[in-house]
Amino acid sequence: MDVESSKAIAMIPESPKKHRRRNVCLGVTVAVNLVISLVLLILGLTVFKPKQLTTTVDSTSISDLKVSLDTARLRVRVNVSLDMDLSIKNPNKVSAKYKDSSAFLNYRGQVVGEVPIPAGKISADSTKPMNVTLTLVADRLLSDSQLFSDAMAGAIPFNILTKISGKVSIFNLFKVKFTCTVRCDLVVFVSNSTIGDQKCKYKTKL
Repeated sequence: MDVESSKAIAMIPESPKKHRRRNVCLGVTVAVNLVISLVLLILGLTVFKPKQLTTTVDSTSISDLKVSLDTARLRVRVNVSLDMDLSIKNPNKVSAKYKDSSAFLNYRGQVVGEVPIPAGKISADSTKPMNVTLTLVADRLLSDSQLFSDAMAGAIPFNILTKISGKVSIFNLFKVKFTCTVRCDLVVFVSNSTIGDQKCKYKTKL
C-alpha cells in the first residue's frame, strides 16, 4: 500500500453511529459525576453538616499539696498538682482530629504550670475522656508577696486554661476547623487540701 492510499484511509471520517455513541458515553459520565457531586453536597449540608463539639470538665482534684511558710522573710513555697478530668463530645457523623495542644495553670494572670496534650482523634458520635495533671512550678513564685498573703489566708486562687484545636473532614471535600476552649477559675484551700469556688466557661468555635 502506497503513502497516498494510507493517507486516504486515515482521512475517512468517523461514522455517525460511532460519533453518537461516544457523545452519549461522555454525556452519561458527566451526568453521573454531577449527580454524585450533588448528592455529596446535599449530605454535607444536611446529615453530615458540621456540628459543634462540646467540652465538659467532669472533675478537678488535688493530687499533691505542700505549703511551706517563711514568715521571717515573708516567703512561701507551694507545691501543688491538680488533676482535671474532662471530656469532649463529637456529635458529628464523622470523626474529628485534633492536633497537639496544651493546658496551662495560671496564678493571678501568670503562667505557673503547663502540660502538653498529644494529638488524637475522636470517633463519630462519641465522647472522649481526657486527663491532665498540672503542677505548679514553685520557683516562679518564690518572691511573690501576693502568694504569701493568699497562703496565709488559706485560699490560693488559680485558673486552668485548656485549648484544643483540630478539624472535621467530610468526604475529604469539606474540612471544618474547630477550637474548644475551657477556662476554669478555682480556689485551693490550704487547710484541708480541697478545691472550691470552681467556675468553668466553655467556648467552641467552628
